[in-house]
Amino acid sequence: MCSESRGKLTGKTLPVLEYHSGGSGDYNDSPRSSTPPESLGSRDDTHESSAEPVPVPPGLRNAFEAATNGQSPSSTVSSNYEGDLTPEQIPPYVQDPIIQQLLHHYDKEVAAVMPWVDGPQNLWRTVLIPLGMESPSLLLAILALAAEHYTSKMGSTWAKQHGISSSHYRDRSLRLLAQNLRCEMTEGASTPHQGPPSAMLATILILCNLEMIRSDSSVWSVHWKAARTITRRWTAPHHSPSLLDPTCHLLIREAFTYDVFASTTTFDGEDLIPPSVLNDHDECAFTEWMRAIQDVTIAERYLDMNRTGNGPAQPPIEMATLQSKFEYARRRSHELETAINFGSPELHHDFKILIDIFHFAGLIYSIRALLDPANVSGSLQQLVQNTIQCINLIEVRSAFQHDFVWPLFIIGTESRASIELQDFVESRLLEAMTSTGFSNCYPALQFLQRFWSTQPSTTVDWLQFARREAARGLTFLVI
Repeated sequence: MCSESRGKLTGKTLPVLEYHSGGSGDYNDSPRSSTPPESLGSRDDTHESSAEPVPVPPGLRNAFEAATNGQSPSSTVSSNYEGDLTPEQIPPYVQDPIIQQLLHHYDKEVAAVMPWVDGPQNLWRTVLIPLGMESPSLLLAILALAAEHYTSKMGSTWAKQHGISSSHYRDRSLRLLAQNLRCEMTEGASTPHQGPPSAMLATILILCNLEMIRSDSSVWSVHWKAARTITRRWTAPHHSPSLLDPTCHLLIREAFTYDVFASTTTFDGEDLIPPSVLNDHDECAFTEWMRAIQDVTIAERYLDMNRTGNGPAQPPIEMATLQSKFEYARRRSHELETAINFGSPELHHDFKILIDIFHFAGLIYSIRALLDPANVSGSLQQLVQNTIQCINLIEVRSAFQHDFVWPLFIIGTESRASIELQDFVESRLLEAMTSTGFSNCYPALQFLQRFWSTQPSTTVDWLQFARREAARGLTFLVI
């Protein structure tokens, strides 16, 4: 896990600080209570794949199977234990049948929809479950996510069946996380971390996903700010990269992926996580694409500041430049995907198509963000059709439903004049939510429906409309 010599997070205040019982476990700057947000789906495409969720290997299963470790039956910690869980209590705690069921649901159902495509190297299983066996806050966050997802997916609340709600685990996770973050931010803190320091970022990412399951929560924005702050701290120039172990690098990449997608639809004025946080060892099939999208988003923010006279001058961007950047990203994606063992020719075929889906959708987003659409309207329409055609070519749709969300949203932003396209986007987003158990698209779909009712004469494009909506407190997330 991360070395203790990694350094403290002194200076900028982290959003995760205070826990308040009875609520969702506040961070110290509360989220807007506005229209829900949505969508998560962190990605790690170095995983091998299979059409069905892959069982956890026997060696990993041992991480949370009943383990005596010298514990007698009388020392078992019940699943409804109300105190602060300690690392020493984890082995007997995970013997509880209810905890076993939740971990099984996380393994089979939740982790399967977190990476680009599921497989035996899925870090949401192979890294986070063992890490949770060392970190009470992460383990409790995983249990909260599993319980909430079970309720969404199965149509029956976990609390009704077992008497314990997702919030029971979430609030206890937040309380421990707040303690760990205070320790991390305070030089010479007398209270040690409850688990490896890397588990803090893992816990925050899990809690981000938890808040994506329901469409009536905006707490995602607070978790996101915390993930941004920690990632920037760990990758600051004065911080030696050698102090970050492989687990930290994996989590930083996940935080960057989250930030890339989240930043395309949010306008909070905070600094984005720069592509420079990734090193050569972090490269995976979509790394160059994500770098390109983040660069476009940063450039779009500067262009918007220029319109109000607050930003530095930006050189004009040509269509050929964008095409070159994204062609390079697509080429790198195809080079890197050859190293992945997909387990079936169908999934390999579909993953190649997925690369093209994000290539076309990324160009649509970039053209709308940086160029005058009047000069490239024909290109936009063709790119929309290319994206739709590729989505329809996917053979194992169930394995990629969570990946369709962002491209579908981007198609939706170009569908104001087409009822047919609007119906396609709406039906496919609803299908994705039903398939994954994450209600993360409702606020984005509601945004699109409001945008479709606007007129080009008063609302130039969806980015202008999204900024106006954000100013009214109507925020959403598409991941």
